[in-house]
Amino acid sequence: MHVRVWQEAYAGLMAADYLDSLDPAAFGERWREHLLHPIGGVGHWLARDEHGIVGITSSGPARDEDAPAPFELYAINVLERGHGTGVARALLAHAIGDAAAYLWVLEDNDRARAFYRRHGFADDGGRKPEPDTGAGEVRMSRGPIG
Repeated sequence: MHVRVWQEAYAGLMAADYLDSLDPAAFGERWREHLLHPIGGVGHWLARDEHGIVGITSSGPARDEDAPAPFELYAINVLERGHGTGVARALLAHAIGDAAAYLWVLEDNDRARAFYRRHGFADDGGRKPEPDTGAGEVRMSRGPIG
């Protein structure tokens, strides 16, 4: 499921040969390990619909030395069939609630950036290349809500 999300969401944003090379078995094993053996402070959640797993999320302590918040949203990935259904919103609520947090998102991922803006995140000027592909990433952060 994770590989399929990346292939759906990042087509045109990452090199096709990179996306084609992703190994579903390796991603599945990594998620299995995350869920069975969580590391301190890191949470992982899955969302299901009538067809199976439709979304995943993970969050935990900030990983960057210059983090603008103590908590980081590591990922939200939702299959296309889950777009517009509230799955991403529910995953975000489980992952970080109303906490001050930050995240990294592909610079050209307009859909994701708009979603995060609707939930109080703003571009805070942080930039870095995505480690595996070199695609540009933008850091977005927010203060506590409420």
